Amino acid sequence: MLAAEAHDVPFIVEQVNHYLGPPVLAIERAIMPSIYGLFGAHWHEPAPGELIIPAHIVWTVLLMIVVSLGVLLLRGKLSVDRPSKGQQLLEVVVEQVRELLDQVIGPYGRRYLPVVGTFAIFILIGNLMGLVPELGAPTENINVTGALGLTSFLYYISMGFRQQGVKYLKHFTGGLTGAMLPTLGILIFVVELLSNSVRPVTLSLRLFVNMFADHQIAGVFLNLAPILVPIFTIVLGIFVAFVQTFIFIMLSMVYLSETVPHE
Repeated sequence: MLAAEAHDVPFIVEQVNHYLGPPVLAIERAIMPSIYGLFGAHWHEPAPGELIIPAHIVWTVLLMIVVSLGVLLLRGKLSVDRPSKGQQLLEVVVEQVRELLDQVIGPYGRRYLPVVGTFAIFILIGNLMGLVPELGAPTENINVTGALGLTSFLYYISMGFRQQGVKYLKHFTGGLTGAMLPTLGILIFVVELLSNSVRPVTLSLRLFVNMFADHQIAGVFLNLAPILVPIFTIVLGIFVAFVQTFIFIMLSMVYLSETVPHE
């Protein structure tokens, strides 16, 4: 971010860059040129006035800290007979995700609970962060949503090969066998390969575009009517945060359902 836009930098991001920016820049100077050199590229230092630690990195690290501490505090001392309110809240979240996995994937679904549940909590809290003054939603940045989409893609592909081995490739040929395999099967394989290749892109873009658009619309309405509109924008923001979280994990579960052994 340029110096002319420095007034737009949130206080937390500004302070993080003030205290941690210099040591981070020193580390980058030591390792980034060689990393870029492996790919035939040249690393450039941040321009004067530009953030050394981008805002989305600050929000993502803050999100991970908040989620980790929040889960530990809510969990407290686990008890079967006298669970705390925090434990009961976590159990409700786990049960809701577990029911979705049972409905979409079936008996194999619960093995994916840790990853899908992590997606749900990370994305939901990340979306809601944008509603807090002086904070920003990490999911409003394409780098964050791109990483989420790529992680979901790599996870379900790896689960497919882990559970079915080479037989997982049958999914990409529509399950055809015999004389149909070398003819129509090749065409289906190419189509399925292209379809799966765009999934991380569509996952990341859908989340990014909706959260970015929601933030921009809220900003416009706040400028038009800063007194009357905040309640409306907050309610709309919460609704969008939950809907986009649900869509992301639902699509991830649908993709995971394709990796389950049919037998």
